[in-house]
Amino acid sequence: MNQKEIVKKLTSHGCLVEPDAADCLNERHLDAIEEMNPKPMVVNSAFLKRVEENPPSERSDLSSIDTDVKVLKHYEGNQREIDVEDFVSYYNDRFVKMKDLLTNRMELSNSVSIDRMDSVSGDGLSIIGMVIDKYKTSSGKWIVNIEDDTGDTKLLVEEDEGERIVGDEVIGVSGTLGDDIIFADEIVRPDVPLTRDITTTEEEVYAVFTSDFHFGSIDTLCDKADKLIEWLKSDEEVASKVGYLFINGDIVEGVGNYPGQEDELEVMDIYKQYERFEEFVKKIPSDVQVIVTPGNHDFVRMAEPQPPLPEELFDDIYDYENVYFVSNPSLIEIHGFDSEGLEVLMYHGYSFDNHVDAIPDLRDKAYDDPTVAMVDMLKRRHLAPTFGSNLLSPEDEDLLVIEEVPDVFVIGHTHGFSVDNYKGINLISSGTMQSQTSFQKRMGHKPDPGIVGVVNLETRDTFVKEL
Repeated sequence: MNQKEIVKKLTSHGCLVEPDAADCLNERHLDAIEEMNPKPMVVNSAFLKRVEENPPSERSDLSSIDTDVKVLKHYEGNQREIDVEDFVSYYNDRFVKMKDLLTNRMELSNSVSIDRMDSVSGDGLSIIGMVIDKYKTSSGKWIVNIEDDTGDTKLLVEEDEGERIVGDEVIGVSGTLGDDIIFADEIVRPDVPLTRDITTTEEEVYAVFTSDFHFGSIDTLCDKADKLIEWLKSDEEVASKVGYLFINGDIVEGVGNYPGQEDELEVMDIYKQYERFEEFVKKIPSDVQVIVTPGNHDFVRMAEPQPPLPEELFDDIYDYENVYFVSNPSLIEIHGFDSEGLEVLMYHGYSFDNHVDAIPDLRDKAYDDPTVAMVDMLKRRHLAPTFGSNLLSPEDEDLLVIEEVPDVFVIGHTHGFSVDNYKGINLISSGTMQSQTSFQKRMGHKPDPGIVGVVNLETRDTFVKEL
């Protein structure tokens, strides 16, 4: 087949062939492009170079699987000065969103504002408020100060429940009004509804979840990353049906993140660290959709929400049609097409350490099983309820409120791998591709490197793949 015939064939597939590529086309290029789904809109010399460097995998089964990615909630970032009023607006937005979620709870359907508490007689009082602070009494109970947009009041809360309340979270309270205090019978959180449809796909297709590669670190396990690529390119039954790969932050080790970090680096230049990641992505089969968020080690601002990784870091892959750079956090719909797809909530998880440290029950369990903390976040419907648990940028709205209940919730950051299911939500703490660091050794924290979570979107079953 001559080049004119190849161009005609590609045009019939809806591809626009630019002049710089027309003279270079051969049948190998045509074969590679015909395997791609979706087909490229534009074929130029740069695209042909990528095809030659990273030919599509021979995964024959996947050629029949279509993929679809929609970014539902995403933060682009903006540059502006921050003042006190921005924080006021931010927390007002949080309160309104959380109040809407809480009023869906039956226990709070008749809640009143704080300035109307006196109008409720007996023990049927219920209110919604944001926690200002709390302190423990000599009897072991807690005094909790809360406020809404009409005023503030005090709660008297039992010891166990008081331990679980954190600053700045929005809670509902049922109880009895006393003299200038509410005797709380129950603390109500928005949580996830018990009855909800479980979304699945009509065909067998898989999503893979990983994070924390830390390219550039002396402890990065590049052999494990390579084994992930080898598996994705293999004819193994599950690998051949992987349509989506989620990479959830801390792509590189970074530079200057902490004192003495230079002693832990194999690659001292952060741009060269991202070159390592770029080479990794180039090896991923082109029919796998790759969704990438930043983390606290990455070359974006530390304050959350974090904007996507900037284009300047990547010479080639930023324009790949199968690669999506999204914010942290973000909400992604996959395999939707003309019907409802599965929604994946991605959050790197920088708030994890401080949030876990604030709640005794989590301190005892969450580092062995990070999904315990993820369940707690879902119950509170917020990724970082306490100011100071993460670096915060007060945007026009609080993008860390979990407004929509996801089908899959994934975090990174902890380097611990675990999976669970909560009320129909697949929970994945996505592990790492980095071995135990000197800091982790000092802290007694053992990571779970070289393990990825794989979700069957048809059945919603999760299994573990060790590399």
